[in-house]
Amino acid sequence: MKKDLSFTDKWIVLDLDGTVIYDDRVPRDVARSAELLKSSGWSLIVATGRILAGALRHIRSLGALWPAIVYDGARVMDPKSGAVYFERRMPADVAREVLRLGFDFPLEVQVYGDEAVRCRPSDLLSIAYFKSLDVKLEPVLLSSDIKDDVFRILYFGKPALVAKLKGMLEGSLSGKVNITLAGDDFLDVLPLGTSKGSALAELKKLSGLNDVYVVGVGDHMNDLEMLGICDFKVAPEDAVSDILEMADLVIPPASRKGFCALADFLLSRDFKITVNGRC
Repeated sequence: MKKDLSFTDKWIVLDLDGTVIYDDRVPRDVARSAELLKSSGWSLIVATGRILAGALRHIRSLGALWPAIVYDGARVMDPKSGAVYFERRMPADVAREVLRLGFDFPLEVQVYGDEAVRCRPSDLLSIAYFKSLDVKLEPVLLSSDIKDDVFRILYFGKPALVAKLKGMLEGSLSGKVNITLAGDDFLDVLPLGTSKGSALAELKKLSGLNDVYVVGVGDHMNDLEMLGICDFKVAPEDAVSDILEMADLVIPPASRKGFCALADFLLSRDFKITVNGRC
């Protein structure tokens, strides 16, 4: 893989939503900063909950054409060809149980398959969102009785209801799935053992590099494990407290193009001085 994709030994692994993109776009200043980093020997690797089709526009804007961690870690895919380097699926029987427990909750539900998303006909926000991304959407879920393995099931809506369902699923599905929050209003149910962190570990193995220095950038609980295995941890100032507490560097939020501040820091002499300590 290293030969084909020209990995360097310095990686920046970055979340998209709430971290890099703002108003569902990559600002021009952020794209310029990404180009400067690449010119200085950094490989940019996107790590997102989105499917590849939903992230591809932003990946291209950043020029981050190395393998991307998508589906919140359930897949690692090549943005250029769509090739799958790693994936982990949720068995159909487990997926049915996840849906059965939450199907009647007043939350929207999204079921992630192979570069396609299913939802209920009544999930109007999901329908509008995925149509805006030009992602293959199938609003056909009429019950929890699905027949195929899936990569991810997402519930979203009011945070209090998300928290309630999270507790129910954790109590009923312990040892069967991974459950995390991708935002206070987004409940992410993933195949057992799946996270952005586990996908990053797989990608490091696949790269063929023995010694890689990794800067991780994230803002919510689904980034926690990923940041935990990074050498240098970065969070926007509006990240959740658990992420802020582990950050080596706190940058402005995506609304203020915080990624540009990170690029300035990594390209400065100060980075070498403070890399082993907090700044």
